[in-house]
Amino acid sequence: MNKVRVKTIYKKELLEIKQDKTLVASLLTLPVILGIIFPMIFIALGYNKSFLLGMDKVSFMTKQFVDIIPARISGNTRTLYIIFMYLFLPLFLIIPISISNVIASSSFVGEKENKTIEGLLNTPISDKELVFGKILSAAIPSILITWISMIIYGLLLDIMGFKIFNTFIFPNVEWMFMSLILAPLITLLSIQLVICISSRVKTSKSSQSVAIIFIFPIIAFIISQASGILIFGVWLEVLLSILILLANIVIFNKITSKINREKIILNS
Repeated sequence: MNKVRVKTIYKKELLEIKQDKTLVASLLTLPVILGIIFPMIFIALGYNKSFLLGMDKVSFMTKQFVDIIPARISGNTRTLYIIFMYLFLPLFLIIPISISNVIASSSFVGEKENKTIEGLLNTPISDKELVFGKILSAAIPSILITWISMIIYGLLLDIMGFKIFNTFIFPNVEWMFMSLILAPLITLLSIQLVICISSRVKTSKSSQSVAIIFIFPIIAFIISQASGILIFGVWLEVLLSILILLANIVIFNKITSKINREKIILNS
């Protein structure tokens, strides 16, 4: 694999992303909502002692997390701790999935819409170089934006939430593993699935339906955690990471071995 060619594709894709101001704005909307707006709302509510007392009384989650909540978190703040550290956890997986989905769709299918795919496929770039370059151009911005939104989220919890919890609560092991291992792996899987269907669709909006495949399981995880059926802990993250890693390897080999340039050109 020629690193120079991969780097060239990567830079080309990043330049196109930067030039599309509407795309950039759409990519930043969800991180701002999850990383800034939502935590600030719950932190503001957490300053109200009557709110914390009422939440702790009606909450059925505390008993399910009793073995996980740190000893330093006690009293009426336990339910709010569960919301911040466990219910928000799977929500942040939506950020890299949605961002990478939009970028990958604009990359492969957007080339077809703009009638530039034929020129690209007729270059001496190999299939692996082409796919790898486009994967990197979608994965790196998605993961970086996710990490930045998590850092901002954590700073808000530790700085503004210190008055509520009287301690720093972010990050924990689950958040570290999710940000460094699970999020990048699920991002790569999302991108590759978009690439898989790119030769069969003609518009980027059609290819963005891939995100739905991931969003429903994430919603299921949130509901299962809230009910105490299945807690999104480290061991579950490890299991998911192994399965997603294997899926990434299989799909990447399939994409690069069966990519049909002629078919893509004819469908453009």
